[in-house]
Amino acid sequence: MVSRTSKSAVAKPTAKSRRISNAASSGDRRRLLVALRNMIAEQLDQGVTSPRDLAALTKRIADLGAEIETIDKARREHDPAVQALDTEDERMDDSED
Repeated sequence: MVSRTSKSAVAKPTAKSRRISNAASSGDRRRLLVALRNMIAEQLDQGVTSPRDLAALTKRIADLGAEIETIDKARREHDPAVQALDTEDERMDDSED
């Protein structure tokens, strides 16, 4: 009798799952949200999403985009360079010349 070695039942992680797990383990919330958004976008682009799941995924991708924008906005508000660019120039008094 010939014995066959079976492959491990554990599936190898895909590149997508590694990106998400790396983002999750990084502790960077924005990075995780972007990875999730990109994964959902790739699934939607493939066109294999069931109609039942399409609405939920579409809503989720919109929510993720909003969360990412909120994080980006908060970062911009605390960035001194952005604050300097948003500051209006003061008119100099011409009489001081």
